[in-house]
Amino acid sequence: MAIIKNGTVIYAEHPTNHIVPGVTTKYIEEDIDLDNVPLNGGVLIKTLALSSDPYMRYRMRDPSVPMFCPVVPLGQPLDNFGVGTIVRSEDPAFKPGDFVDGFINFQEYSVWPGPPEQQHVLRYLTKIDRAPGLPATIYTGTLGLAGKSAYSAYDVLAKEKSLESKVLFVSGAAGPVGTFVVEYARICNPNLKIIGSAGSAAKIEILKKIGCDVTINYKEQDTAAILKEHGPIDIYWDNTSGATLDAALKNMSFFGLIVACGAISAASNNGDGSIVRNFEEVFQRSIAIRGFVYGLGEPAKVLPEFYEKATKLVLEGKITSREHRFNGLREAGEALEVVHSGKNTGKAVIVVRDE
Repeated sequence: MAIIKNGTVIYAEHPTNHIVPGVTTKYIEEDIDLDNVPLNGGVLIKTLALSSDPYMRYRMRDPSVPMFCPVVPLGQPLDNFGVGTIVRSEDPAFKPGDFVDGFINFQEYSVWPGPPEQQHVLRYLTKIDRAPGLPATIYTGTLGLAGKSAYSAYDVLAKEKSLESKVLFVSGAAGPVGTFVVEYARICNPNLKIIGSAGSAAKIEILKKIGCDVTINYKEQDTAAILKEHGPIDIYWDNTSGATLDAALKNMSFFGLIVACGAISAASNNGDGSIVRNFEEVFQRSIAIRGFVYGLGEPAKVLPEFYEKATKLVLEGKITSREHRFNGLREAGEALEVVHSGKNTGKAVIVVRDE
């Protein structure tokens, strides 16, 4: 090995609203000596793929703004869930050639865990016994953060109720979390009527393929009217908040359940899109709302079983995967932007290098 150019995506400027590639983020190249870069007891990772997720917008903020997730320091490499292989190791838990997932820098090669300013509560690294025949990229989505979030929260918060329920509604249902929830819910209770909403004709086709009984293009159809026709809703899996949550609240069954997974309407509109006007329906209908953050609380208890159970479902074709690929770190800014504008079809994944 030798000194080479190491592609890196830097967090350059706090966005005021949407992420702007080339402004919010910048691609640079720096020299790295793969043989001699100090590891300080850690490992050197060769990055294969990185995930682009809506929650990243929350991390792109001034440090003075408190929030549930840590900030990305200005001038530092972005980091997020990703996969790679170990090149060098001073950590006895890893050896060269190990396939790992974890919180990885947006760099072609990076030292983990890195300097103190890059270390935070989300930072982790895990060796994975990769299933033969599955691409590395699937571990950024269906078998990554999206799948883990969907599986753990549905299994713990909604599965038992789903066994006695008639109607499930999933917003943002064409995304990687939404598709996993729809397919896993169908496995848990084949008799559920599943309603899915999305924002384009292409995404509606995805919903039909994964088994939604009723589909809603929320940009062209009246969500509340369709929910009224096909409800009442026993379980609402909320990936969006805002107007869709308002429509769901008006059409929930008594003693219904809302699983609050995300609020892309807020992340995409600087907070204004998450305004809810029908909250009184919560007490009027005795609705239970369960929010969760990945890796915390009760849902985290089932994560140790995730790879065994979810991988089996993927190999059996019961849980499916689709990807919207971005080639190389030069396209990372675009990958981060499209998940907020809704232009991605499938899991947005940055393919840093082909295997």
